[in-house]
Amino acid sequence: MGSEPDRKRRHFSSISPTPAMANKQPFAQLSEDKKLSTAVLQYQNQKLAQKIEAQKIEYSALENKFSQLKEKQKPRDSTVKAVNKSWKGLGIELESCSARTRDSNVDQAVKHITIIRDGGSAFLEDAFLSRLSQTGATECSSGNNCLDQIEEDRSIAIEKAMNSLSNSIAAINDLWHIMDGLNAAVLKELPGDGICGQMASCESQREAKNLRLMVGDLHSKNKSVARELQKCQDIDVKSKAELMYLRGELESLVAELEHSKCELATLKAERDATKGAFFPVLNIGNKHVAGDRARDKQKELEEMESALKELSDQASSRLLELKNLHDERISMLQQLSNLQSSLKNVKCIFFSQAFLVLRDQMEKSKADAFQYQALFEKLQAERDVLLWRERELSLKNDLVDIFRRSSAVSDSRVADLGIEIQKQTNEIKVMETKLEEASREPGRKEIIGDFKALVSSFPEEMGVMQRQLNSCKEAALDIHSLRADIQSLSTVLERKAKECESLSARSASQVVEIKNLESLVEDLKQSHAELKLLLSMYMHESTGPRDVLDARHMEYKAWAHVQSLKSSLDEQRLELRVKTANEAEARSQQRLAAAEAEIADLRQRLEVSKREMSRLSDVLKSKVEENEAYYSEIETIGQAYDDMQTQNQQLLQQITERDDYNIKLVLESVRARQLRDSLLMEKEVMQREIQQSKISLDFYNVKALKISDQLRTCSDQIQTVSEDKFQKSITLENTQKRLLDVRRASNQARESLDDSQSKIERSQAALLELQTESERER
Repeated sequence: MGSEPDRKRRHFSSISPTPAMANKQPFAQLSEDKKLSTAVLQYQNQKLAQKIEAQKIEYSALENKFSQLKEKQKPRDSTVKAVNKSWKGLGIELESCSARTRDSNVDQAVKHITIIRDGGSAFLEDAFLSRLSQTGATECSSGNNCLDQIEEDRSIAIEKAMNSLSNSIAAINDLWHIMDGLNAAVLKELPGDGICGQMASCESQREAKNLRLMVGDLHSKNKSVARELQKCQDIDVKSKAELMYLRGELESLVAELEHSKCELATLKAERDATKGAFFPVLNIGNKHVAGDRARDKQKELEEMESALKELSDQASSRLLELKNLHDERISMLQQLSNLQSSLKNVKCIFFSQAFLVLRDQMEKSKADAFQYQALFEKLQAERDVLLWRERELSLKNDLVDIFRRSSAVSDSRVADLGIEIQKQTNEIKVMETKLEEASREPGRKEIIGDFKALVSSFPEEMGVMQRQLNSCKEAALDIHSLRADIQSLSTVLERKAKECESLSARSASQVVEIKNLESLVEDLKQSHAELKLLLSMYMHESTGPRDVLDARHMEYKAWAHVQSLKSSLDEQRLELRVKTANEAEARSQQRLAAAEAEIADLRQRLEVSKREMSRLSDVLKSKVEENEAYYSEIETIGQAYDDMQTQNQQLLQQITERDDYNIKLVLESVRARQLRDSLLMEKEVMQREIQQSKISLDFYNVKALKISDQLRTCSDQIQTVSEDKFQKSITLENTQKRLLDVRRASNQARESLDDSQSKIERSQAALLELQTESERER
């Protein structure tokens, strides 16, 4: 478009001749060409002027309408601002109320937060889209063209609304769960005669289920309506964008029209210049060039006319589209108001199918959770039983090891005694053979007599050996007595282990009872909250006659009396259980003290055995000293024997006497050697006994340490059980206090929620009316 005026100027400049050319061209041809070109230009200029005037009229009409709409919109903008302020205040109040309910129900909200996040996020987003779309539309209609700021405000408002609604839904779900638990507990504890009460509770349960089904249906409907509203909002945004685009196109068309006006003004100025100029002579050869230029100009003007027609057609079509979009928007707003009015109906929400399905799923999940909790408790009890069995088996294995060790010691002692007896029998046989050989020699009667005396002394030695065997048998009897003591100690330990098992079983049963009480308290809370919610619903929805209201009032009083009786019964039961638990704890402490006393007795016995071992070591030392004395005597005897040999060389006459004396000395040396060998054997046996007793004592010490450690663990477990019991009683009191706080907070939240819902409904109705009026006026 910018190049066309330059091209036209070039054409007109080519038409205007210089004075040198005018001298060469004839005047007649110039006058004819001038007449033709001026006529065509005048005709085209007239058409363009007419079109420009028509567009000016339309543009002025549109400007008047736009100014009128702005004037009408000014008071509405103020009302919209006031509505937005009130809406923001309501959102802040709702958020604070929901935060208070969330803080009060923080223990119970953790259980159901996953359900709210899964199923409630889409519902929240869909439920508040319509209201937020209305606020966004009013802001756009007020003349704010910053779309990014609108989107940010909308996202912030959506987040706040979602937080407040999620908290309120969590509080309502907690109240429902509390009501369910209370209802179940009441039904369990009702006597068999209260058939009317059970029937009434069943009917109330059916009504509650029906209400929740209606809420599910309304939830699904609300989702579908929210989707439709989202589509409408998208269409509205698209229409707004198209309006902006059409405004830009109108502005561009106005600019083009102004540009065409400027071009027409230049053309008129050139035409006036051509009229005032005098052309005396024109050349014949330039006639065809001027005709071609005129044709080009005519073509360009025709193209401009066609472009103007197309633009006017487009503007008219866009205006029709805008009108249709305004009509569609008004109809959509009416549908939106109808849908919002249907959504506000709480009965439809409670009797909806989706709400009932969700309630059934929640009940199934609750039943599964209780079942899994019971399985977990059973597995924990089985684990405790297995641990106690493992400890019993370890104690039994330790006792078996002790018995095996003692039996091995006794077997080794018997084997050593058998070897000694075999040696003594072999020595006796050797001595008998020596006596027979000596009796066969001649002239040795005295020697034979001495040997017979020596043989006669053997029974005495055998008696000594018999005495030693008797002492060994007595030691074996002592070992048997020690075994009996060990068995008695093992029976005592088994009895103590069984007592510890019984104490652990009682503590586990008490823990299970405390858990059951906690679950019962939670169910009572849930049922109480649900019953309160139902009562509030019945009180709000009560529109029947006065008899019905009186009957309901009497029913409420009876229900409150039942609740008070139930709470007193629960308190009595809790007191009885606490008393039984305290008595069981005192018994377990008495038994533990008895077990500690028995352990002290066992330690005293171990000290006595150590003293006996020290006494035996002293006896062994005395035996060693006696052996040294025998050694010294044997040395003296050897010296005397040497002296006798010297005397035998000097006194050959006394050979016989010396021989007899030598035989006696030999016999005494043999006896001394036998005594020395027996003492050495006794020394070795005593050393072995001492080593075995040391080993057994170390083994017994290790086992006693293990048993003491096990008793400590049992006492620690009993202490932990008592501490857990005390802590659980404290937590039960805290839960009761929290239940009262939750009840108060739920009542406050319910009242604030009812007030906020009424305010929201009023503001929404007023806002919808204002929007419909504004759209109709547009």
